[in-house]
Amino acid sequence: MRFAIALVTLLIAGVLVATGVAQRTVLKPADHVSVAAEVPSGVHYVLVPGDVLRSHDGAQGLHLAGASTTFAGYGRTSDVTAWLSGQRYAELQVDDRGELTKPVVRTAKVVAGLRGGTPDPDGADLWIDQKTGRRSLDWPLRLPASMSVLVASDGAAAAPSDLRLTWPVSTGTPFAVPLIIAGGALAVVGLLLYLWALVHVRRSRGPRRRPPGKMPKRPQPPKYRPQRPASAAPAPGRGRRSVRPRIALGSAVAAVLAGSLLVPAAAPAVAATKTPLASVTEDQAKRIVQRVAAVAAEADEARDAKRLADRFSGPALELRKAAYRIKAKDKKAGLPLAIPVEDTTMRLVLPEATAAWPRHLFAVVEQKGAKKPAPVALALVQQDPRADYKVEYSMGLIGGVKLPDLPSALDGASRLAATTPLLAVEPGNLAADYGAVLRDDQSDSAKEFLTKDDPLVEAVGEAAKKKIAKKLGSTAGITFKDLASDGDAESVLALSTADSGALVAVRLDEQWTVKPKRAGVTVKPSGGTRILSKTDSTAKGITSVYGYQLLFAVPSAGSGKPVVLLGYDQGLVSAKEL
Repeated sequence: MRFAIALVTLLIAGVLVATGVAQRTVLKPADHVSVAAEVPSGVHYVLVPGDVLRSHDGAQGLHLAGASTTFAGYGRTSDVTAWLSGQRYAELQVDDRGELTKPVVRTAKVVAGLRGGTPDPDGADLWIDQKTGRRSLDWPLRLPASMSVLVASDGAAAAPSDLRLTWPVSTGTPFAVPLIIAGGALAVVGLLLYLWALVHVRRSRGPRRRPPGKMPKRPQPPKYRPQRPASAAPAPGRGRRSVRPRIALGSAVAAVLAGSLLVPAAAPAVAATKTPLASVTEDQAKRIVQRVAAVAAEADEARDAKRLADRFSGPALELRKAAYRIKAKDKKAGLPLAIPVEDTTMRLVLPEATAAWPRHLFAVVEQKGAKKPAPVALALVQQDPRADYKVEYSMGLIGGVKLPDLPSALDGASRLAATTPLLAVEPGNLAADYGAVLRDDQSDSAKEFLTKDDPLVEAVGEAAKKKIAKKLGSTAGITFKDLASDGDAESVLALSTADSGALVAVRLDEQWTVKPKRAGVTVKPSGGTRILSKTDSTAKGITSVYGYQLLFAVPSAGSGKPVVLLGYDQGLVSAKEL
Protein backbone atom coordinates (compact mmCIF):
# COMPACT_ATOMS: atom_id res chain seq x y z
CA MET A 1 0.00 0.00 0.00
CA ARG A 2 2.81 2.35 0.85
CA PHE A 3 4.40 1.77 -2.55
CA ALA A 4 1.09 2.51 -4.27
CA ILE A 5 0.74 5.84 -2.48
CA ALA A 6 4.34 6.77 -3.37
CA LEU A 7 3.84 5.86 -7.05
CA VAL A 8 0.55 7.81 -7.27
CA THR A 9 2.24 10.82 -5.68
CA LEU A 10 5.12 10.65 -8.18
CA LEU A 11 2.67 10.28 -11.04
CA ILE A 12 0.73 13.37 -9.97
CA ALA A 13 4.01 15.27 -9.60
CA GLY A 14 5.01 14.31 -13.15
CA VAL A 15 1.68 15.46 -14.54
CA LEU A 16 1.97 18.82 -12.77
CA VAL A 17 5.52 19.44 -13.98
CA ALA A 18 4.69 18.35 -17.53
CA THR A 19 1.63 20.63 -17.62
CA GLY A 20 3.65 23.62 -16.38
CA VAL A 21 6.42 23.05 -18.92
CA ALA A 22 3.88 22.56 -21.73
CA GLN A 23 2.25 25.92 -20.92
CA ARG A 24 5.62 27.60 -21.47
CA THR A 25 6.45 25.67 -24.66
CA VAL A 26 4.11 23.68 -26.91
CA LEU A 27 0.89 25.10 -25.43
CA LYS A 28 2.10 28.74 -25.36
CA PRO A 29 -0.08 30.92 -27.67
CA ALA A 30 1.26 33.32 -30.34
CA ASP A 31 2.75 36.50 -28.88
CA HIS A 32 1.24 38.82 -31.52
CA VAL A 33 -1.63 39.36 -33.92
CA SER A 34 -0.59 40.08 -37.50
CA VAL A 35 -2.77 41.20 -40.39
CA ALA A 36 -1.73 41.93 -43.97
CA ALA A 37 -3.39 44.71 -45.94
CA GLU A 38 -4.37 44.30 -49.56
CA VAL A 39 -2.84 47.39 -51.21
CA PRO A 40 -4.56 48.21 -54.54
CA SER A 41 -2.19 48.39 -57.49
CA GLY A 42 -1.43 51.82 -58.92
CA VAL A 43 -2.14 53.66 -55.67
CA HIS A 44 0.68 55.97 -54.58
CA TYR A 45 -0.51 56.65 -51.03
CA VAL A 46 -2.08 54.51 -48.31
CA LEU A 47 -3.79 55.97 -45.25
CA VAL A 48 -3.84 53.88 -42.06
CA PRO A 49 -6.45 55.58 -39.84
CA GLY A 50 -6.30 55.65 -36.08
CA ASP A 51 -9.30 53.35 -35.65
CA VAL A 52 -7.44 50.66 -37.62
CA LEU A 53 -4.34 51.12 -35.49
CA ARG A 54 -6.46 50.87 -32.33
CA SER A 55 -8.53 47.88 -33.51
CA HIS A 56 -6.43 45.73 -31.15
CA ASP A 57 -5.06 46.61 -27.74
CA GLY A 58 -1.42 47.44 -27.20
CA ALA A 59 1.35 49.00 -29.24
CA GLN A 60 1.20 48.85 -33.01
CA GLY A 61 3.87 47.52 -35.36
CA LEU A 62 4.10 48.61 -39.00
CA HIS A 63 5.97 46.57 -41.60
CA LEU A 64 6.47 47.83 -45.16
CA ALA A 65 8.12 46.13 -48.15
CA GLY A 66 7.65 45.77 -51.87
CA ALA A 67 9.12 49.11 -53.01
CA SER A 68 12.63 50.42 -53.56
CA THR A 69 11.91 53.27 -51.13
CA THR A 70 9.52 53.03 -48.20
CA PHE A 71 8.11 55.94 -46.24
CA ALA A 72 5.79 56.21 -43.25
CA GLY A 73 4.83 59.38 -41.40
CA TYR A 74 2.10 60.17 -38.92
CA GLY A 75 0.18 63.21 -37.74
CA ARG A 76 -3.31 64.28 -36.85
CA THR A 77 -5.78 62.62 -39.20
CA SER A 78 -7.07 65.99 -40.44
CA ASP A 79 -3.50 67.09 -41.21
CA VAL A 80 -2.66 63.89 -43.08
CA THR A 81 -5.77 64.13 -45.26
CA ALA A 82 -5.01 67.81 -45.84
CA TRP A 83 -1.53 66.89 -47.09
CA LEU A 84 -3.21 64.45 -49.51
CA SER A 85 -5.21 67.35 -50.98
CA GLY A 86 -6.53 66.31 -54.40
CA GLN A 87 -4.61 63.03 -54.37
CA ARG A 88 -6.00 59.52 -54.91
CA TYR A 89 -5.26 57.22 -51.99
CA ALA A 90 -6.31 53.94 -50.40
CA GLU A 91 -7.74 53.97 -46.89
CA LEU A 92 -7.58 50.84 -44.72
CA GLN A 93 -10.73 49.88 -42.87
CA VAL A 94 -11.81 47.36 -40.24
CA ASP A 95 -15.12 45.65 -39.57
CA ASP A 96 -16.98 45.32 -36.26
CA ARG A 97 -14.77 42.38 -35.25
CA GLY A 98 -11.58 44.36 -35.80
CA GLU A 99 -10.66 42.49 -38.99
CA LEU A 100 -9.21 44.33 -41.98
CA THR A 101 -11.54 44.69 -44.92
CA LYS A 102 -10.85 45.65 -48.51
CA PRO A 103 -9.30 49.15 -48.65
CA VAL A 104 -11.43 51.97 -50.01
CA VAL A 105 -9.88 54.15 -52.73
CA ARG A 106 -10.71 57.84 -52.25
CA THR A 107 -9.71 61.26 -53.57
CA ALA A 108 -8.78 63.71 -50.84
CA LYS A 109 -10.60 67.00 -50.50
CA VAL A 110 -8.68 69.93 -52.01
CA VAL A 111 -7.13 72.13 -49.33
CA ALA A 112 -5.48 75.52 -49.93
CA GLY A 113 -5.72 74.99 -53.70
CA LEU A 114 -3.34 72.00 -53.71
CA ARG A 115 -4.14 69.53 -56.49
CA GLY A 116 -2.36 67.42 -59.06
CA GLY A 117 1.18 66.08 -59.13
CA THR A 118 2.64 63.29 -57.03
CA PRO A 119 4.40 65.05 -54.12
CA ASP A 120 7.08 63.30 -52.10
CA PRO A 121 6.07 63.16 -48.41
CA ASP A 122 9.62 62.69 -47.14
CA GLY A 123 10.82 65.60 -45.00
CA ALA A 124 7.51 67.48 -44.79
CA ASP A 125 7.19 69.67 -41.70
CA LEU A 126 3.64 68.45 -41.20
CA TRP A 127 4.64 65.04 -39.84
CA ILE A 128 4.97 64.67 -36.11
CA ASP A 129 7.46 61.91 -36.89
CA GLN A 130 8.49 59.89 -39.91
CA LYS A 131 10.66 56.93 -40.97
CA THR A 132 12.16 55.94 -44.30
CA GLY A 133 13.82 52.74 -45.44
CA ARG A 134 15.38 51.04 -48.44
CA ARG A 135 13.12 48.23 -49.67
CA SER A 136 11.65 47.58 -46.21
CA LEU A 137 10.69 49.36 -43.04
CA ASP A 138 9.71 48.21 -39.55
CA TRP A 139 8.38 50.80 -37.13
CA PRO A 140 6.93 50.22 -33.64
CA LEU A 141 4.22 52.77 -32.84
CA ARG A 142 1.82 53.68 -30.06
CA LEU A 143 -0.64 56.17 -31.54
CA PRO A 144 -4.03 57.39 -30.30
CA ALA A 145 -7.15 57.08 -32.42
CA SER A 146 -6.86 60.73 -33.51
CA MET A 147 -3.59 60.04 -35.35
CA SER A 148 -3.16 58.40 -38.75
CA VAL A 149 -0.20 57.03 -40.68
CA LEU A 150 0.58 57.83 -44.31
CA VAL A 151 2.40 55.10 -46.24
CA ALA A 152 4.11 55.82 -49.55
CA SER A 153 7.26 55.32 -51.58
CA ASP A 154 8.62 58.54 -53.07
CA GLY A 155 5.31 59.88 -54.32
CA ALA A 156 6.08 59.16 -57.96
CA ALA A 157 6.19 55.36 -57.51
CA ALA A 158 3.39 53.12 -56.29
CA ALA A 159 3.02 52.58 -52.56
CA PRO A 160 4.69 49.52 -50.98
CA SER A 161 2.66 46.43 -51.86
CA ASP A 162 3.49 44.57 -48.63
CA LEU A 163 1.84 46.33 -45.68
CA ARG A 164 1.44 44.43 -42.45
CA LEU A 165 0.20 45.52 -39.04
CA THR A 166 0.99 43.69 -35.81
CA TRP A 167 -0.14 43.98 -32.22
CA PRO A 168 1.35 42.18 -29.20
CA VAL A 169 -0.81 39.61 -27.41
CA SER A 170 -0.51 38.81 -23.73
CA THR A 171 1.00 35.31 -23.46
CA GLY A 172 1.16 35.15 -19.71
CA THR A 173 1.02 31.66 -18.19
CA PRO A 174 0.24 32.41 -14.54
CA PHE A 175 -0.11 28.74 -13.54
CA ALA A 176 3.03 27.43 -15.24
CA VAL A 177 5.50 28.28 -12.48
CA PRO A 178 3.18 27.26 -9.62
CA LEU A 179 2.50 23.93 -11.36
CA ILE A 180 6.20 23.25 -11.82
CA ILE A 181 6.95 24.20 -8.20
CA ALA A 182 4.05 22.10 -6.88
CA GLY A 183 5.08 19.16 -9.07
CA GLY A 184 8.63 19.39 -7.82
CA ALA A 185 7.52 19.55 -4.20
CA LEU A 186 5.16 16.62 -4.71
CA ALA A 187 7.95 14.64 -6.39
CA VAL A 188 10.10 15.12 -3.28
CA VAL A 189 7.20 13.93 -1.12
CA GLY A 190 6.73 10.89 -3.40
CA LEU A 191 10.41 9.97 -3.13
CA LEU A 192 10.24 10.22 0.66
CA LEU A 193 7.17 7.97 0.69
CA TYR A 194 8.94 5.49 -1.54
CA LEU A 195 11.97 5.40 0.78
CA TRP A 196 9.66 4.99 3.77
CA ALA A 197 8.01 1.98 2.08
CA LEU A 198 11.41 0.40 1.41
CA VAL A 199 12.46 0.82 5.04
CA HIS A 200 9.21 -0.76 6.21
CA VAL A 201 9.73 -3.79 3.94
CA ARG A 202 13.25 -4.33 5.21
CA ARG A 203 12.09 -4.20 8.82
CA SER A 204 9.30 -6.70 8.18
CA ARG A 205 11.82 -9.19 6.70
CA GLY A 206 14.23 -9.28 9.69
CA PRO A 207 16.24 -12.44 10.92
CA ARG A 208 14.12 -15.59 11.75
CA ARG A 209 14.30 -17.16 15.22
CA ARG A 210 14.72 -20.96 15.91
CA PRO A 211 11.48 -22.75 16.69
CA PRO A 212 11.03 -23.89 20.34
CA GLY A 213 11.92 -27.46 21.28
CA LYS A 214 8.47 -28.44 22.60
CA MET A 215 5.54 -29.32 20.40
CA PRO A 216 3.24 -26.57 19.24
CA LYS A 217 -0.14 -26.09 20.86
CA ARG A 218 -3.26 -27.58 19.44
CA PRO A 219 -4.98 -25.29 17.00
CA GLN A 220 -7.80 -23.27 18.54
CA PRO A 221 -11.06 -22.66 16.76
CA PRO A 222 -11.46 -19.19 15.33
CA LYS A 223 -13.03 -16.61 17.55
CA TYR A 224 -16.17 -14.88 16.45
CA ARG A 225 -15.69 -11.23 15.37
CA PRO A 226 -18.56 -9.19 13.98
CA GLN A 227 -18.00 -8.03 10.44
CA ARG A 228 -18.24 -4.33 9.58
CA PRO A 229 -20.75 -3.54 6.83
CA ALA A 230 -19.14 -3.00 3.45
CA SER A 231 -20.83 0.38 3.08
CA ALA A 232 -19.37 1.73 6.29
CA ALA A 233 -16.61 4.27 5.91
CA PRO A 234 -13.15 3.15 6.96
CA ALA A 235 -12.09 4.27 10.38
CA PRO A 236 -9.54 6.99 10.36
CA GLY A 237 -6.03 5.77 10.72
CA ARG A 238 -4.19 6.14 13.91
CA GLY A 239 -0.69 7.20 14.62
CA ARG A 240 1.73 9.45 12.70
CA ARG A 241 2.02 7.16 9.67
CA SER A 242 -1.62 7.47 8.78
CA VAL A 243 -1.39 11.31 8.89
CA ARG A 244 1.65 11.77 6.63
CA PRO A 245 0.00 11.15 3.24
CA ARG A 246 -2.70 13.66 4.08
CA ILE A 247 -0.10 16.19 5.17
CA ALA A 248 1.80 15.65 1.88
CA LEU A 249 -1.30 16.06 -0.25
CA GLY A 250 -2.37 19.15 1.75
CA SER A 251 1.10 20.68 1.24
CA ALA A 252 0.86 20.12 -2.51
CA VAL A 253 -2.54 21.82 -2.73
CA ALA A 254 -1.30 24.69 -0.57
CA ALA A 255 1.74 25.11 -2.82
CA VAL A 256 -0.45 25.30 -5.93
CA LEU A 257 -2.79 27.87 -4.37
CA ALA A 258 0.06 29.96 -2.97
CA GLY A 259 1.86 29.95 -6.32
CA SER A 260 -1.24 31.13 -8.14
CA LEU A 261 -1.69 33.95 -5.63
CA LEU A 262 1.90 35.10 -6.02
CA VAL A 263 1.55 35.62 -9.77
CA PRO A 264 1.48 39.40 -10.35
CA ALA A 265 -1.63 40.85 -11.95
CA ALA A 266 -1.34 42.21 -15.45
CA ALA A 267 -0.38 45.89 -15.50
CA PRO A 268 -3.18 48.20 -16.64
CA ALA A 269 -2.89 49.56 -20.17
CA VAL A 270 -1.40 53.03 -20.39
CA ALA A 271 -3.94 55.57 -21.58
CA ALA A 272 -3.25 57.15 -24.95
CA THR A 273 -1.90 60.66 -24.83
CA LYS A 274 -4.48 63.29 -25.68
CA THR A 275 -3.90 64.92 -29.03
CA PRO A 276 -2.60 68.44 -28.46
CA LEU A 277 -4.62 71.41 -29.67
CA ALA A 278 -1.52 73.10 -31.06
CA SER A 279 -0.78 72.81 -34.78
CA VAL A 280 2.66 71.33 -34.03
CA THR A 281 4.15 69.46 -31.11
CA GLU A 282 7.15 70.71 -29.16
CA ASP A 283 9.48 68.10 -30.66
CA GLN A 284 8.13 68.88 -34.11
CA ALA A 285 8.81 72.60 -33.56
CA LYS A 286 12.38 71.87 -32.45
CA ARG A 287 13.00 69.84 -35.60
CA ILE A 288 11.61 72.64 -37.77
CA VAL A 289 13.82 75.26 -36.10
CA GLN A 290 16.89 73.03 -36.50
CA ARG A 291 16.20 72.68 -40.22
CA VAL A 292 15.76 76.44 -40.55
CA ALA A 293 18.99 77.13 -38.65
CA ALA A 294 20.94 74.70 -40.84
CA VAL A 295 19.70 76.40 -44.02
CA ALA A 296 20.51 79.86 -42.62
CA ALA A 297 24.03 78.78 -41.61
CA GLU A 298 24.78 77.37 -45.07
CA ALA A 299 23.40 80.45 -46.83
CA ASP A 300 25.28 82.86 -44.52
CA GLU A 301 28.55 81.04 -45.14
CA ALA A 302 28.11 80.93 -48.92
CA ARG A 303 26.39 84.36 -49.15
CA ASP A 304 23.85 82.58 -51.35
CA ALA A 305 20.35 84.06 -51.19
CA LYS A 306 18.91 81.28 -53.36
CA ARG A 307 19.43 78.78 -50.55
CA LEU A 308 17.20 80.88 -48.31
CA ALA A 309 14.14 80.65 -50.56
CA ASP A 310 12.91 77.36 -49.06
CA ARG A 311 13.06 78.52 -45.44
CA PHE A 312 12.82 82.35 -45.41
CA SER A 313 10.21 84.84 -46.58
CA GLY A 314 9.03 88.38 -46.01
CA PRO A 315 11.20 90.89 -44.13
CA ALA A 316 13.60 88.20 -42.83
CA LEU A 317 14.41 87.17 -46.42
CA GLU A 318 14.69 90.75 -47.69
CA LEU A 319 17.15 91.75 -44.97
CA ARG A 320 19.44 88.75 -45.57
CA LYS A 321 19.39 89.12 -49.35
CA ALA A 322 20.44 92.77 -49.07
CA ALA A 323 23.11 91.92 -46.49
CA TYR A 324 24.61 89.28 -48.84
CA ARG A 325 24.84 91.81 -51.67
CA ILE A 326 26.59 94.31 -49.42
CA LYS A 327 28.91 91.69 -47.93
CA ALA A 328 30.02 90.60 -51.41
CA LYS A 329 31.42 94.10 -52.02
CA ASP A 330 32.39 95.05 -48.48
CA LYS A 331 34.07 92.32 -46.43
CA LYS A 332 33.76 94.40 -43.27
CA ALA A 333 29.99 94.61 -43.50
CA GLY A 334 28.02 92.62 -41.02
CA LEU A 335 25.27 90.05 -41.47
CA PRO A 336 21.92 89.72 -39.71
CA LEU A 337 21.84 87.92 -36.39
CA ALA A 338 22.84 84.27 -36.85
CA ILE A 339 20.45 81.53 -35.76
CA PRO A 340 22.21 79.02 -33.46
CA VAL A 341 22.63 75.58 -35.03
CA GLU A 342 24.56 73.29 -32.67
CA ASP A 343 24.23 72.85 -28.90
CA THR A 344 21.07 74.91 -28.82
CA THR A 345 18.23 75.10 -26.37
CA MET A 346 14.65 76.09 -27.09
CA ARG A 347 13.68 78.69 -24.51
CA LEU A 348 10.19 78.97 -25.85
CA VAL A 349 7.84 77.19 -28.25
CA LEU A 350 4.43 78.71 -28.96
CA PRO A 351 2.51 77.23 -31.91
CA GLU A 352 -0.77 78.52 -33.22
CA ALA A 353 -3.80 76.46 -32.18
CA THR A 354 -5.56 75.88 -35.47
CA ALA A 355 -6.53 73.24 -38.01
CA ALA A 356 -6.50 75.67 -40.96
CA TRP A 357 -3.81 77.37 -43.03
CA PRO A 358 -1.69 79.45 -43.01
CA ARG A 359 -0.24 78.35 -39.67
CA HIS A 360 2.18 80.23 -37.45
CA LEU A 361 4.83 79.28 -34.93
CA PHE A 362 6.79 81.42 -32.49
CA ALA A 363 10.04 80.13 -30.97
CA VAL A 364 13.05 81.42 -29.05
CA VAL A 365 16.37 79.61 -29.48
CA GLU A 366 19.79 80.32 -27.99
CA GLN A 367 23.24 78.80 -27.75
CA LYS A 368 23.51 76.38 -24.86
CA GLY A 369 26.10 77.34 -22.24
CA ALA A 370 27.06 80.65 -23.89
CA LYS A 371 28.67 83.21 -21.56
CA LYS A 372 26.70 85.99 -23.22
CA PRO A 373 23.57 84.33 -24.56
CA ALA A 374 21.97 86.01 -27.56
CA PRO A 375 18.49 84.52 -27.81
CA VAL A 376 16.90 84.72 -31.25
CA ALA A 377 13.13 85.01 -31.61
CA LEU A 378 11.68 83.43 -34.74
CA ALA A 379 8.21 83.89 -36.19
CA LEU A 380 7.50 81.22 -38.82
CA VAL A 381 4.61 80.64 -41.19
CA GLN A 382 3.38 77.59 -43.13
CA GLN A 383 1.24 78.63 -46.08
CA ASP A 384 -0.29 75.22 -46.90
CA PRO A 385 -0.12 71.58 -45.73
CA ARG A 386 2.79 70.66 -48.03
CA ALA A 387 4.80 73.84 -47.58
CA ASP A 388 7.77 74.12 -45.24
CA TYR A 389 7.65 76.52 -42.34
CA LYS A 390 9.45 79.71 -43.35
CA VAL A 391 11.01 82.38 -41.15
CA GLU A 392 9.13 85.61 -41.65
CA TYR A 393 10.68 87.43 -38.70
CA SER A 394 14.10 86.84 -37.11
CA MET A 395 14.83 89.13 -34.17
CA GLY A 396 17.28 89.30 -31.31
CA LEU A 397 15.68 89.59 -27.89
CA ILE A 398 16.65 92.67 -25.90
CA GLY A 399 18.73 91.80 -22.86
CA GLY A 400 16.86 91.93 -19.59
CA VAL A 401 13.35 91.93 -21.04
CA LYS A 402 10.79 89.56 -19.61
CA LEU A 403 8.45 87.69 -21.91
CA PRO A 404 4.77 87.73 -20.90
CA ASP A 405 3.07 84.62 -19.53
CA LEU A 406 2.30 82.33 -22.47
CA PRO A 407 -0.05 79.39 -23.02
CA SER A 408 1.28 75.84 -22.89
CA ALA A 409 2.96 74.48 -26.00
CA LEU A 410 0.43 71.63 -25.91
CA ASP A 411 -2.53 74.00 -26.07
CA GLY A 412 -1.04 76.58 -28.42
CA ALA A 413 -2.12 80.18 -28.85
CA SER A 414 -4.87 81.80 -30.86
CA ARG A 415 -3.96 84.15 -33.66
CA LEU A 416 -5.58 87.54 -33.28
CA ALA A 417 -6.80 89.69 -36.13
CA ALA A 418 -4.83 92.79 -37.07
CA THR A 419 -7.86 94.91 -36.21
CA THR A 420 -8.81 93.26 -32.90
CA PRO A 421 -10.08 95.74 -30.30
CA LEU A 422 -9.08 93.46 -27.44
CA LEU A 423 -5.56 94.90 -27.15
CA ALA A 424 -4.25 98.27 -25.97
CA VAL A 425 -3.12 98.97 -29.56
CA GLU A 426 -4.47 97.27 -32.65
CA PRO A 427 -1.72 95.01 -34.07
CA GLY A 428 -2.19 96.53 -37.51
CA ASN A 429 -1.40 100.01 -36.15
CA LEU A 430 1.73 99.07 -34.19
CA ALA A 431 4.24 99.66 -36.99
CA ALA A 432 2.89 103.09 -37.90
CA ASP A 433 2.59 104.17 -34.27
CA TYR A 434 6.09 103.02 -33.40
CA GLY A 435 7.45 104.66 -36.56
CA ALA A 436 5.96 107.94 -35.38
CA VAL A 437 7.80 107.50 -32.07
CA LEU A 438 11.11 106.96 -33.92
CA ARG A 439 10.58 110.28 -35.71
CA ASP A 440 9.17 112.25 -32.77
CA ASP A 441 9.48 111.00 -29.22
CA GLN A 442 6.80 113.49 -28.16
CA SER A 443 4.22 112.29 -30.65
CA ASP A 444 0.72 111.23 -29.58
CA SER A 445 1.74 107.60 -30.05
CA ALA A 446 4.65 107.86 -27.61
CA LYS A 447 2.39 107.37 -24.60
CA GLU A 448 1.41 103.94 -25.90
CA PHE A 449 4.98 102.59 -25.64
CA LEU A 450 7.56 102.11 -22.93
CA THR A 451 10.37 104.12 -24.54
CA LYS A 452 12.65 104.29 -21.52
CA ASP A 453 15.75 102.12 -22.10
CA ASP A 454 14.47 101.23 -25.57
CA PRO A 455 17.71 100.52 -27.52
CA LEU A 456 16.10 101.07 -30.92
CA VAL A 457 14.81 104.50 -29.94
CA GLU A 458 18.32 105.36 -28.79
CA ALA A 459 19.86 104.10 -32.06
CA VAL A 460 17.48 105.53 -34.69
CA GLY A 461 15.06 107.73 -32.71
CA GLU A 462 14.52 111.44 -33.00
CA ALA A 463 17.82 112.37 -31.33
CA ALA A 464 19.81 110.05 -33.60
CA LYS A 465 18.07 111.41 -36.71
CA LYS A 466 18.90 114.99 -35.74
CA LYS A 467 22.57 114.02 -35.49
CA ILE A 468 22.46 112.53 -39.00
CA ALA A 469 20.84 115.68 -40.40
CA LYS A 470 23.44 117.85 -38.65
CA LYS A 471 26.31 115.91 -40.25
CA LEU A 472 24.97 116.67 -43.73
CA GLY A 473 25.44 120.36 -43.06
CA SER A 474 23.82 123.05 -45.14
CA THR A 475 24.49 121.45 -48.51
CA ALA A 476 22.02 118.60 -48.31
CA GLY A 477 18.87 117.74 -46.45
CA ILE A 478 17.38 114.47 -45.28
CA THR A 479 13.75 113.44 -44.73
CA PHE A 480 12.32 110.38 -43.04
CA LYS A 481 9.13 108.61 -44.04
CA ASP A 482 7.49 105.38 -42.91
CA LEU A 483 6.39 102.90 -45.54
CA ALA A 484 4.34 100.74 -43.18
CA SER A 485 1.16 99.53 -44.83
CA ASP A 486 -1.89 99.29 -42.59
CA GLY A 487 -3.61 97.12 -45.19
CA ASP A 488 -0.98 94.36 -45.12
CA ALA A 489 -2.77 92.34 -42.44
CA GLU A 490 -1.07 89.05 -43.37
CA SER A 491 2.36 90.40 -42.40
CA VAL A 492 1.11 91.11 -38.86
CA LEU A 493 1.50 88.11 -36.57
CA ALA A 494 -0.31 88.38 -33.24
CA LEU A 495 -0.52 85.36 -30.91
CA SER A 496 -2.50 85.53 -27.67
CA THR A 497 -0.76 85.33 -24.29
CA ALA A 498 -2.01 83.85 -21.02
CA ASP A 499 -2.75 87.32 -19.57
CA SER A 500 -5.15 88.29 -22.40
CA GLY A 501 -2.44 90.24 -24.19
CA ALA A 502 -0.50 89.28 -27.31
CA LEU A 503 2.94 88.76 -28.78
CA VAL A 504 2.96 90.79 -31.99
CA ALA A 505 5.57 90.73 -34.74
CA VAL A 506 5.36 93.49 -37.36
CA ARG A 507 7.53 95.04 -40.06
CA LEU A 508 8.37 98.70 -40.44
CA ASP A 509 10.06 100.06 -43.53
CA GLU A 510 11.56 103.53 -43.05
CA GLN A 511 12.62 105.56 -46.08
CA TRP A 512 15.53 107.99 -45.83
CA THR A 513 15.83 110.48 -48.66
CA VAL A 514 18.89 112.71 -49.07
CA LYS A 515 18.76 115.59 -51.59
CA PRO A 516 21.13 118.47 -52.42
CA LYS A 517 19.83 121.84 -51.23
CA ARG A 518 21.27 123.85 -54.12
CA ALA A 519 22.52 123.41 -57.65
CA GLY A 520 26.01 122.11 -58.18
CA VAL A 521 26.02 120.05 -55.00
CA THR A 522 26.31 116.27 -55.28
CA VAL A 523 25.49 113.53 -52.84
CA LYS A 524 28.11 110.82 -52.36
CA PRO A 525 26.62 107.75 -50.73
CA SER A 526 28.82 105.37 -48.77
CA GLY A 527 28.77 101.85 -47.39
CA GLY A 528 25.78 99.71 -48.19
CA THR A 529 23.87 102.61 -49.72
CA ARG A 530 26.57 103.07 -52.38
CA ILE A 531 26.65 99.30 -53.11
CA LEU A 532 22.90 98.81 -53.41
CA SER A 533 22.28 102.02 -55.35
CA LYS A 534 25.31 101.39 -57.59
CA THR A 535 25.99 105.13 -57.38
CA ASP A 536 29.17 106.86 -56.28
CA SER A 537 27.90 110.42 -56.74
CA THR A 538 24.63 112.01 -57.76
CA ALA A 539 23.16 115.48 -58.04
CA LYS A 540 19.62 114.10 -57.87
CA GLY A 541 19.72 112.51 -54.47
CA ILE A 542 19.54 109.06 -52.89
CA THR A 543 16.66 107.22 -51.26
CA SER A 544 17.36 104.33 -48.90
CA VAL A 545 14.95 101.96 -47.20
CA TYR A 546 15.75 100.49 -43.80
CA GLY A 547 13.75 97.46 -42.73
CA TYR A 548 12.80 96.87 -39.11
CA GLN A 549 11.53 93.57 -37.74
CA LEU A 550 9.83 94.33 -34.43
CA LEU A 551 8.50 92.12 -31.64
CA PHE A 552 6.16 93.68 -29.08
CA ALA A 553 4.37 92.57 -25.95
CA VAL A 554 0.97 94.23 -26.21
CA PRO A 555 -1.24 94.29 -23.09
CA SER A 556 -4.98 93.86 -23.10
CA ALA A 557 -7.27 96.81 -23.65
CA GLY A 558 -8.00 98.74 -20.47
CA SER A 559 -5.04 97.32 -18.56
CA GLY A 560 -3.27 100.68 -18.45
CA LYS A 561 0.07 99.03 -19.25
CA PRO A 562 2.36 100.23 -22.08
CA VAL A 563 3.47 98.31 -25.15
CA VAL A 564 7.00 96.94 -24.67
CA LEU A 565 9.56 96.27 -27.40
CA LEU A 566 10.92 92.75 -26.74
CA GLY A 567 13.26 92.29 -29.71
CA TYR A 568 14.19 93.57 -33.14
CA ASP A 569 16.52 93.37 -36.09
CA GLN A 570 17.12 96.10 -38.63
CA GLY A 571 19.25 96.93 -41.62
CA LEU A 572 19.41 98.44 -45.09
CA VAL A 573 17.22 96.56 -47.57
CA SER A 574 17.35 98.78 -50.67
CA ALA A 575 18.79 102.03 -52.09
CA LYS A 576 18.50 103.83 -55.39
CA GLU A 577 19.20 107.13 -57.08
CA LEU A 578 16.30 109.54 -57.37
